[in-house]
Amino acid sequence: MRPKQLNFPVNPDYGTGSTIRRVSLRTQSDRVDGHLLDNFHEMRCSIVHDGTIVTAVAGQSIRIPTTACPGAVGQLQSLVGLPISTPRREFYAGGIARHHCTHLLDLAVMAIGHARRPSMEILYEAEVPDEVDSPVPLAIWRNGRLACRWLVRQGAILEPLELRGRPLGAGFAAWASLAFDQDHLEAATILARTWLIAIGRRYLPSQAEGRPARDNPEMLGRCYAYSAGPVKSAVMTGEKEVHLDHLQYQT
Repeated sequence: MRPKQLNFPVNPDYGTGSTIRRVSLRTQSDRVDGHLLDNFHEMRCSIVHDGTIVTAVAGQSIRIPTTACPGAVGQLQSLVGLPISTPRREFYAGGIARHHCTHLLDLAVMAIGHARRPSMEILYEAEVPDEVDSPVPLAIWRNGRLACRWLVRQGAILEPLELRGRPLGAGFAAWASLAFDQDHLEAATILARTWLIAIGRRYLPSQAEGRPARDNPEMLGRCYAYSAGPVKSAVMTGEKEVHLDHLQYQT
């Protein structure tokens, strides 16, 4: 579920831009390299496998919101030894994601999901316009071709009609896993995650440098950085929002 409010200075330009997230996955015979980039984050994750199980995982937090976030890289080691055929839902069962950086875990899970595929490179780009008074069109492209487009208002899909009323926050995974095949589920999940982080566009994180992370009580318990131990000493990094140019794709 997306937090309703964060305790940061308000962005006066909200309503004039978009949140854009790019995810690339490069598959080779025994490894998959993933890269995630959006307005507020940049991360890398690589998994190595022997054709059956994950034999090594490496992660890198390049641009992150709190000083606790880099510690989440070590949590990825829990994936070593798991079968590369593990169903996606099992990586999130029982609230496991709360012990990880959500974005880094998503990247690792996608990389594992691509481990059995032939060597290839995939680039996703998702865009979520600032939502003010009207519904907004959310879209994601996969290697330049439109994969999903939804009209959304306050976290619920309005169009297409067959998905009307479906939530993008709590409950998304349950309905989406039944509604989409594997490739479309991957694209839809990235798009829903982009909507989730788009709340950050309402604020100026660069003006929150040094503030205790625990000043955002709605975030407590949601991920590694906001878990009981790390959040005690975590402060905001004050990273400036990066405004990504939307790539020109087929619609």
